[in-house]
Amino acid sequence: MNASGALGKKVFFLYPPPVLTEIMEELAKREFEVYTARSHRKLLKVLAQEPESIVFINIDDGTLDEAEWEAYVRSIRSDEATTAAGVGILTLNEPSPEVRVKFLMDIQVACGFVILKIGAAKTTEILVRTLEANEARGRRKFVRALCAKGIGHCSISHDGSPLNGEISDLSSAGFAVHFDGKTSLKVGTVVRGVLLTVKGVRISSDAFVAATRSEGETPIHVLMFVPGNNDEQRLEKLRTLVFRINQTAMDTILATA
Repeated sequence: MNASGALGKKVFFLYPPPVLTEIMEELAKREFEVYTARSHRKLLKVLAQEPESIVFINIDDGTLDEAEWEAYVRSIRSDEATTAAGVGILTLNEPSPEVRVKFLMDIQVACGFVILKIGAAKTTEILVRTLEANEARGRRKFVRALCAKGIGHCSISHDGSPLNGEISDLSSAGFAVHFDGKTSLKVGTVVRGVLLTVKGVRISSDAFVAATRSEGETPIHVLMFVPGNNDEQRLEKLRTLVFRINQTAMDTILATA
């Protein structure tokens, strides 16, 4: 696996049906970096920039007919810019043996044929196995979201004084923040009662300073949540936020592709 794949792979669901909403949220909770895409043409441009990605294509969407989907998948497989992308097929209907042979044997899609009518739990299980087999997480344990200016804020109290800062990236394991002014906290400092406000969602937790780095005149603090401090509800909130932030950023990329 190259350096890009080692950091995890983006997983796209092209023209996902509504039944996939819950499944995608579950995949995000399991630290897969998942996205929806609603333009097959624009997605090709993104795949050329993210060649290690995985894309699951809903061939029941109606945007293209079977022959056109065949040509589309063949174009991904044959184009040098996208040939490294993993492709899987999604359908709500039991496919004919001919269709299975076409995609699985002739075109040789690497991520299989997933029939969605088998139910959310079973579909999730199949997708998780497929993504793990294709090393979608890489060596990365947590999906990270870069936060645009104004998206997230952090408030803490340190040595009796309030500190406020803007969050620059977020994961379920921690976040990076630059505090107002030139505040600098020592590595190892434990901060109790950290309040994060991200896209209108508030999360309170304890964290410690894991690292600092310079960015201009403002030090960036990397804070990790105290192990075991976040219950499942907090973790779900954090993972859902990461999913939402990343999807918004990808929507912008796709819109301009």
